[in-house]
Parts: sequence; structure tokens; C-alpha cells
Amino acid sequence: MIGFIWAEDLDGNIGSNGQLPWHLPADMARFKKLTTGHTIVMGKATYESMKRPLPKRRNIVLSSSLEERDGIEIVRNISELSKLLAGIDDDIYIIGGAGVFNSTVSMADHLFRTVIESRYNGDTKIPPIDYSNWRLIEQFDHAADEKNESGYRFETWQKLNVE
Repeated sequence: MIGFIWAEDLDGNIGSNGQLPWHLPADMARFKKLTTGHTIVMGKATYESMKRPLPKRRNIVLSSSLEERDGIEIVRNISELSKLLAGIDDDIYIIGGAGVFNSTVSMADHLFRTVIESRYNGDTKIPPIDYSNWRLIEQFDHAADEKNESGYRFETWQKLNVE
């Protein structure tokens, strides 16, 4: 399984100045539950926004300029990434940013999307996804509460013709 995992607001924003513009602990908990123990793939800016590799995950960073460092594997281009991912017998989550999503959309067979029922200021949007090629297989709606500042919806999509 190769899945995209992200949260977006009602305008498709996924980030602002390299950070998430919302406070939604439930989304972070879902992200952790799904990705822990598996492989995650991200771009340089996403990696640098986190300050360190995420624990208990194989961290792969797509970057032509990032220097080698402990806790991450660096791939320099999409061709190198594709070859590496083909040899991984594990769930793989592509966690962003927008450029990595755009470059790897053909690789994904699952989408793990959180829709935040609010609008935020953002400077990064999720690239367009043609949902006619996907089937919604799971959806959970949640209201805002004392911990989560907005209502939100967890969605899981599967690419058509994938078992």
C-alpha cells in the first residue's frame, strides 16, 4: 500500500509558512496511529519543518540538496524514489509537501484525507486530485470539541481497480 496522508481546510490549504495553520490533535493522533511502524516519504521542506526524523518510522526524504544525516534516507529524484519504494514490503505513507504529492500521485493507491471544516490562511495547497479515479471506502465526521478547534472529517479513499 502506498498512501497519501494529509489534512486540508475547506480551501485546500495544507500549510502556512511551513507549518500546519490549525490545532487538531485528533488529526495528529490519526497520523501517528497510521504511520507508526511504517515508512514515510516527504520532501525537504516538510522534513525541515519537523526539525527531526519521526520516531518509530522509516523516514525517506526526497531532496536533491539535503545533506546526509542520521535517521533519514535521502533519495535525489523521483526515479530513485520509485526504485526504492518498489523494494519495500511495507505500508508507505507519503506525507508531503505539495511538490512530493504532485510528483508521486501516480504511485498512490490509497488516500488518507482529513477535511477540516474551516478556512485558514495558507500558502500551500494540495495539488488537484481527480476523485473520479477513487472510491470512498470510509468516512468519519467529528464536531469541534474542547481539544479540536474545528469540526473535521476523516476519509479513506482507494484507487479504482486496486484490491
